[in-house]
Amino acid sequence: MEIQGLGMGTHLKEVATQDVIYRNCSVIRSDAVGILFEVQRTITDAGGDVEHVHSQLLIPWASITYVLLTEEKL
Repeated sequence: MEIQGLGMGTHLKEVATQDVIYRNCSVIRSDAVGILFEVQRTITDAGGDVEHVHSQLLIPWASITYVLLTEEKL
């Protein structure tokens, strides 16, 4: 199942799998297999050190619960 319109640079509010929700992502590539996107995360280790990392993730469509493009509060 290929979702049309998810071109490179498209901003995604959320990408959810059964276990994890990724927020504020940018599409790198979307095809029939899955979606490759970049997400910035803040990681804190046991010593209290904080790191900001950019991760690129490829998730198959079969593992994705939903993709939220925009959100509007009423």
